[in-house]
Amino acid sequence: MAATYNWSGTYGTTPGTTVDLGTSGNLFNFKNFDSLASAVDYTSYPVTAGDNSYEVWLRGHFTGTFNSIQNLQFWKSDGATDTGISIKWDGSGNTAYASPVATTSTVATTAVPTSDPGAANVTIGSALDGELAAEGYSDYIVLQVQSTVEASAGDSSTYTFTLQYDES
Repeated sequence: MAATYNWSGTYGTTPGTTVDLGTSGNLFNFKNFDSLASAVDYTSYPVTAGDNSYEVWLRGHFTGTFNSIQNLQFWKSDGATDTGISIKWDGSGNTAYASPVATTSTVATTAVPTSDPGAANVTIGSALDGELAAEGYSDYIVLQVQSTVEASAGDSSTYTFTLQYDES
C-alpha cells in the first residue's frame, strides 16, 4: 500500500489549529488575515501594495502504510510572480509552529525556488536527510507574499507549489 499525502496547514494563535487542505486545487490564498479555514475569503482580506500577507504555515501530512518518506523537495512549479511581488519561504528546521505575522517575516526570508531543487530542501525532524517511518508530518514550510508599492492592483497570478518526496 502507498502513502496518502495531503497539504496540511496551521493557523491562529499558538498552538494553532491544524487542518488538512487536500492535494490539489485552490487550497489556500495569501491574504491579510490569518486563516486557512477558507480559500475563498481572500477578496475580503486583500494584500495591498506595499504590505505583506500573513505567513502561511504548511506541512506535508503522510498517512497510510509505507516504509519511509524522505527527500522532500519544495518549489513553485507554476505561476509568474507579478511586478512588485516576491514570495519568501523557509523549509528547514521549523518543527514548532508560531503565530503568523503580517510584518516582514523573520522565518520566511529566502526567495521561493522556481524549479525542482534536485535535493531535499524541506526538513523532517530538523534534518534534510530526515525520514518518516510511520504516519506523520514534515517540518513546517513557511511562506509569505511581500509586496512593494509598485505592485499592481487586483488579483495576482495563481501559483502552484509542489512538494515532491521519495517513498519506499
